[in-house]
Amino acid sequence: MALTTVVADLAAFPIKPGAWSGIVSIFAHLPQPLRRTVHAAVVRGLAPGGVFILEAYTPAQIAFGTGGPKDPALLMRLADLRAELAGLDLLVARESEREVWEGAGHTGRAAVVQFLGRRAP
Repeated sequence: MALTTVVADLAAFPIKPGAWSGIVSIFAHLPQPLRRTVHAAVVRGLAPGGVFILEAYTPAQIAFGTGGPKDPALLMRLADLRAELAGLDLLVARESEREVWEGAGHTGRAAVVQFLGRRAP
């Protein structure tokens, strides 16, 4: 099985409908209007049975001071993700705290949201 990766400006990248088996978003903190647009495209872009995996910081992360955006508007809440990603079957949808060890800028206790959704087969 081949793995194709793409590096692109999400504001300009066309996510072709039904084309992706999997899309991953790890700490991709976008402004809310762009995030809503991208997430709608993600739902349409998944092939039947395709999965979307996301992990991001929640607004509670600011108090930890262990990395991530300082602007609360860039942080994600599970309730918002549920609305933005409506149409996917939820396999994992939670806000939690966990240890993050990703170098000097992102180390320590963190407040995250984790989301795993699948487009119906």
